[in-house]
Amino acid sequence: MGNKGSKGKKAVDARITSTDRAVLDLKLQRDKLVVYKRKIHTIMEREHEIARQLIKEGKKAKALLALKKKKAQAKMLVSTDQKLDKVQEWIDSVEDAQRDQQLFNAMKVGKEALEEIHTEMGGVDAVEKLLLETEEANETQRLIEERLMGKLDDVDEAAMQRELDEMEEAAGVAAPKVPVADLAGKLPYTPTELPGGGAVELPDVPTEAPAIGGAAREEEEEEEDDGVPLPPPPMAAA
Repeated sequence: MGNKGSKGKKAVDARITSTDRAVLDLKLQRDKLVVYKRKIHTIMEREHEIARQLIKEGKKAKALLALKKKKAQAKMLVSTDQKLDKVQEWIDSVEDAQRDQQLFNAMKVGKEALEEIHTEMGGVDAVEKLLLETEEANETQRLIEERLMGKLDDVDEAAMQRELDEMEEAAGVAAPKVPVADLAGKLPYTPTELPGGGAVELPDVPTEAPAIGGAAREEEEEEEDDGVPLPPPPMAAA
């Protein structure tokens, strides 16, 4: 049992560094100075009360001695305050150094972890290779899509139209087909022969534009050729 207790104590001591011991010693000294400072305050108050009582009794010499003791205790109090400030300054400095050391160790561990991650990734070359392969895969996908779109554009539109018609007919939405016989009775009749016989002669289409102002002259010439006299001009009223 004694051996087990000593082993446990050694394990606890192993976790306490020399810096921890130094900080602990400094804090113990600070606490002692604080206690000593309180003791000085008590002595000063006691000497002051003694001097006041001696003055009442008329013992001025002894009262003066009590005040001298109080003055000496006041000097010791100033010295104690200076020592206390110095010890507290050392404690703060060591604790700051410990925090800096802890930060350094954390940064060191983080750096090692980061290096391990980079090693698992394969480094910069592996990243560049992955990016290149990704770019090539995207380019291949783009080419495949272009080929597929080209194949779709090359599909026979007539075949697609026939298939669409068949689907519409199967769905009952195909356009109704009107028989030619029904259309014949609804179209206007166009004669192709004259009542007295003979074919209908259609006028020729002119190939030249008529001269400006010559339309009336051409009409007069046509009437003269037919042998029909022109009517006389109307007479003016008397």
